[in-house]
Amino acid sequence: MQTIPCRVSQHPLLSMLVCPVTQQPLLCVGDELVTPDEKHRYPIENGIPRFVESDLYVGSFSFEWNMHKRTQLDTHRQDQSSEAMFQEKTGLTRAQVEGKLILDAGVGAGRFTDILLKWGARVVGIDLSYAVEAAHENFGHRSDALICQADIGNLPFRPGTFDFIISIGVLHHTPDTAKYFSCLPRYLKPGGEIAVWVYPDLEWYLMRRAWIPFTSRIPCKMLYGFCKVFVPWAVKQPRNRLSRWLHKVFPISDQRLGVENDILDTFDGCSPRYHGVHSTDEVVGWFRNAGLVDIKPQATLTSVRGRRPAPLAA
Repeated sequence: MQTIPCRVSQHPLLSMLVCPVTQQPLLCVGDELVTPDEKHRYPIENGIPRFVESDLYVGSFSFEWNMHKRTQLDTHRQDQSSEAMFQEKTGLTRAQVEGKLILDAGVGAGRFTDILLKWGARVVGIDLSYAVEAAHENFGHRSDALICQADIGNLPFRPGTFDFIISIGVLHHTPDTAKYFSCLPRYLKPGGEIAVWVYPDLEWYLMRRAWIPFTSRIPCKMLYGFCKVFVPWAVKQPRNRLSRWLHKVFPISDQRLGVENDILDTFDGCSPRYHGVHSTDEVVGWFRNAGLVDIKPQATLTSVRGRRPAPLAA
């Protein structure tokens, strides 16, 4: 485990960052990353390289992950619930990722980065939202993890950088799930693999999507306050007639991982602006269109993994 504190200017993973506009290398000058021609500058704020000026359409995630910085981290919960979920949705093992360089595309507070670091990987976590503040608080002291604020559609890396890319529970919150997925495979090394999970087109997720036009317009603090009061009551009263009816018409989470997680997950499901739902066949089609091979649906519905083909030997 690498936990040696280091200044961001000295971070061993910083050298892989490039200008997302020109692909030029970046020089660390004070609290900025600057292209050699000095035409493009990107601030480093609170130790985090920033490649976007705001959190755009994902303000609800900025809110929730800074409210729940460690709720879903196994190292905080002292269990293996996130590790089990990660294995089901990616099929990856410790042996496969140990020592590898991995992009966590949509890091949030770092739920799956936590697992990958425990398994011995080096991780770059990016997020469009200010969840990067929480992720940096959790992992910014480590020399094997780098957190950046960036957009999946315009990433600050060279093509062919990563051994693995994971994006679990993220792409369906973009304006166009298929389009944003298509932005990722180019960053894989030849032979590298990408694993994603998106919301399936099942009744539960379709119900949540039906609520989105209304709930996503409610101010985050107000909606969260509602979840904080309403969810514990509904979970504790499973036989109550009103509670049973509400469970049928409103997406109340009951994952049996504690009330804090249920509050978080309920808010998470009904607050974002975008909430795509997809079929496994649809996701497999994205992989094929991207030229990926060895495409394998995983244990959880709409979880798919595939590999960028290596060039043929001469």
